[in-house]
Amino acid sequence: MNKAKLYGLLIAVIGVMVGLIAVLLHVKVVTVSNYFFFIGLLFFLVGAIAVLSKGHLFTGWRIFHRKGDKERFENEKIPADKIGGIKNAKIMIRPTAQLTLIIGVIWIAFAIVITL
Repeated sequence: MNKAKLYGLLIAVIGVMVGLIAVLLHVKVVTVSNYFFFIGLLFFLVGAIAVLSKGHLFTGWRIFHRKGDKERFENEKIPADKIGGIKNAKIMIRPTAQLTLIIGVIWIAFAIVITL
């Protein structure tokens, strides 16, 4: 198990323990569930954005050239014949994205379970 998964599980379990302590201190279960759900959605959204940021979605976007203009601008770093290979490459999930996705999914699942 890599560090991101371990830290993600640790943070999620600590959060669940805090939620259980809040329930034991007579805070409404629905209130605790709402907080966990919204914070879990926030973590999941941040994780999804982190995954998509490494997905080469904007590779190949160029400044439009006039018809018949053969010269290329200097800010075009990737040659046109290599764009397809880069866009079809595997999406790399960084440890921070993995961490936020794990925390978000666990907290959303916990929020759903405690309201049942």
